[in-house]
Amino acid sequence: MAENAKTYISNDFLNKYMATAPSAYILVYICRQMFIQKGRTDVSDAELAKSLGMTESDVKNALEYWAEKGEISVRTKAVKQAPSKYIPSAAPSYSQEEISYYINHNEDFRSLLKSAESYMGKLLSVPEISTLYSLHDWLRLPLEVIEILLAYCCENGHRSMRYIETVAISWADDGVTDAASALEHIKDYSSVYMRIMRALGIGGKSPVAKQKEYMKRWSEEFPLDMILYGCEKTALVVTNGNPFPYADKIFSNWKKDGIDTLEKAKKADEKFAESRGFKNRPEQKPQKAVKEKFNYEQRSWDFDELERLKRAELKRNMEE
Repeated sequence: MAENAKTYISNDFLNKYMATAPSAYILVYICRQMFIQKGRTDVSDAELAKSLGMTESDVKNALEYWAEKGEISVRTKAVKQAPSKYIPSAAPSYSQEEISYYINHNEDFRSLLKSAESYMGKLLSVPEISTLYSLHDWLRLPLEVIEILLAYCCENGHRSMRYIETVAISWADDGVTDAASALEHIKDYSSVYMRIMRALGIGGKSPVAKQKEYMKRWSEEFPLDMILYGCEKTALVVTNGNPFPYADKIFSNWKKDGIDTLEKAKKADEKFAESRGFKNRPEQKPQKAVKEKFNYEQRSWDFDELERLKRAELKRNMEE
């Protein structure tokens, strides 16, 4: 085949992927097609990497992406037999030469570094640049996803590269693979966490890292309606200070007692209220605090009045 022959790419492929697939992956696909249409079906990762000025790991990631999409047949079987996601326990170390080569030969990565410096408000150090490279090479996050992640973390006041790396690992574990899923992940994450914060009576504040750890664990163990109910119960008792440990105790006891639905939680509370004489005896108040091994520690209070006042406060917070 002549050297000036054209490389043909189907319109179906262009319409399906040009707006959504990472640009570097599209370049790998086109370059591979060029070799195939020249009769080179055995083109290696090294040849593709050299032709495109990329690292072999980038080429491998791109080929695995197209194999999973069903767009290439070579290596598809091997890729599907391998684990769909494998993240080593620690990021690999990179030489200065490798990082410099990637910066000099990948315009998209250079653009990401400029964006990172803008978001973080400083020049990046060599270790920070290496960490950003690892998010792409190690975690296999597309560069566009890394930029969204940077914007999200920095806009929420978290400019530590260690924190950004931790969030990136979480996104990779949660299957965030493109810009659309990254934006959806942020939307769901923010919406759920803000609702929990409001239920605890501390709406209007951005959660800190430790609070996020609590809420992430609760979200993995209970449905949202149970979490909101437990947090509202907490807000009735913890009117000052940190409500998270108290709420966590409620959820820990629910888990221990096998309470896994909102209906079971409410029935357990009704049963406890009856045992303490709160139900059908509104004129009587507890004379002293009695500790029972149940969902949470009880205190002496006018339960009905306290609940009415606190729910009114919660309603005002949620309407703000």
